[in-house]
Amino acid sequence: MGWVWWFIAVPLGVAALWAIFAPRNQWRSLFSWSVANAHTAEPGGAAYASRQILAALALGSALTMIVIAMVATMVNEPQESSSPSDIQNMWGSPAPLLVYRTFQTAKSVDDSLVDVPIESYLSVNDDEYPPLYLLELEPFSRLGTTGIPGYIGSEPAETDSTITRADVVIHVRGPLLCIPRRVVAVETPDVVQLAVQYGLPTPSDGSKPDNVEACPVGEDLSGSVLIPVRLKDPIGERSVQSLDGTPLAMADSEG
Repeated sequence: MGWVWWFIAVPLGVAALWAIFAPRNQWRSLFSWSVANAHTAEPGGAAYASRQILAALALGSALTMIVIAMVATMVNEPQESSSPSDIQNMWGSPAPLLVYRTFQTAKSVDDSLVDVPIESYLSVNDDEYPPLYLLELEPFSRLGTTGIPGYIGSEPAETDSTITRADVVIHVRGPLLCIPRRVVAVETPDVVQLAVQYGLPTPSDGSKPDNVEACPVGEDLSGSVLIPVRLKDPIGERSVQSLDGTPLAMADSEG
């Protein structure tokens, strides 16, 4: 119904402005034809002044109608549905942080570190479509700091595309005060076994922190993290498991 207000307000506003700024011209153009002698029948100054007052009131009404029309148009305008992004569909919300690092996988776990359960994984090299959308993610940080002693691997060179070389992306939820320190990958012709270990940053005094105490698993204070990992070979038809043989869940792009 917003168009109705516009249909009324625009002509009314034009007529009101005409009457305010050129009342004599308006009378001669619109009304003089209806009298026998336009010169003798033309209104006087007081009559024109009253017409201007009425026109001002009409202009106010026209402006009010325009405001109503604009509000009605905004209310009735279809709203774009806020559909979740590909990252949210795949990895959940809020968006995870990205471990964009160059590192070699280990063959065994470090007993001084903490095993973090793997939420899901995604094989990304089988079809030769690297997940470049991961570059939109914020890099992993600990309390806003990215240069962390003991953080797994090293920062890749500008010419080193860690994402395009990855064979699998691992999704974990790690303790907020701890950092990814080790990724274990054990490969056979039929199976790929994966593990992610967290720990505290390396102390500057050379002491050994108690990672088990400081990095509790399953607590509410955890952060969603993605880790691109390069294997010896693409996963292909091999099954993906944790180190104890439990099958790992594949990430679902449909959410």
